Amino acid sequence: MHTPLNAQEMPLHKVFSDDFLFTIPSVQRPYSWTTEQAGELLDDLLEFIEHHGITEKNIEQIPEPYFLGSIVLVKGEKPEAEVLDGQQRLTTLTILLSALRSYLPEEYANEIDELIVQRGSRIRKIEDTYRLRLRKKDNDFFKKYIQERDGITKLTKQTPVKTDSQALIRDNALFYLERFNDLDESTLKTLPSVIATLCYMVIVSTPNFDSAFRIFTVLNDRGLDLMVTDILKAKIIGKIPESEQEIYTEKWEDIESALGREQFNELFSHIRMILQKRKGAGNLKDEYDSILENMSGKTSL
Repeated sequence: MHTPLNAQEMPLHKVFSDDFLFTIPSVQRPYSWTTEQAGELLDDLLEFIEHHGITEKNIEQIPEPYFLGSIVLVKGEKPEAEVLDGQQRLTTLTILLSALRSYLPEEYANEIDELIVQRGSRIRKIEDTYRLRLRKKDNDFFKKYIQERDGITKLTKQTPVKTDSQALIRDNALFYLERFNDLDESTLKTLPSVIATLCYMVIVSTPNFDSAFRIFTVLNDRGLDLMVTDILKAKIIGKIPESEQEIYTEKWEDIESALGREQFNELFSHIRMILQKRKGAGNLKDEYDSILENMSGKTSL
């Protein structure tokens, strides 16, 4: 029986809705977009608004949506979804929305808030849940300064950080707030509606990790920023007891940082060739599965 695969194009207000609760697994690589990539995203959106002459009054008449790319999820019928690819865009969009929420009047901020947090119920004793949960190392920082209402206003260039990802989150948030000073009020008020209703993503999901890996190997040739080592990291460290995963994740990332991502990925290609005694000839997943099938997570490392 084939593993079910779902691919659907949807506007961002459906992506950031109760249909999804996104989690970045701790074995994923860290958030890595700089102000350059964050700025490109904002510039593209502003150019889209200018090109089509979009305003709050005519936004429903715009026939052409803005495509934000695809994301790959490991997801079943429930909202919980592990993000295999798309972490950078989902995180940066949340930062952008948070900056807009703090900058615009309350009537706009309240609606933007719904894209960031899934509201609970006092009657049913259900707590608020943020729509995106980052890796354990960075999630508290992200929640405090980006997802919590007015948290972003507490950020300064001197806000202490514990990881490079936290520094990038801080810098990108401050970058957006500074850029907004140069935009006119009409554009700023139009931007949230454009993001929510005219920005589309293709959501590719499957409940099976191996199936998601195969999707990755197909999409990788089309320019996704994941590497084979990112998937191997998830598979190898995923076999280690959860209580020890953080330790081995740090070991992995220390080596990756020392070598650089490109060289680290190339190292695995050489290891594969040595173990297989030939150049890679088949599907990457099958190649590595045959190597890892007799190894535990710890012995792999």
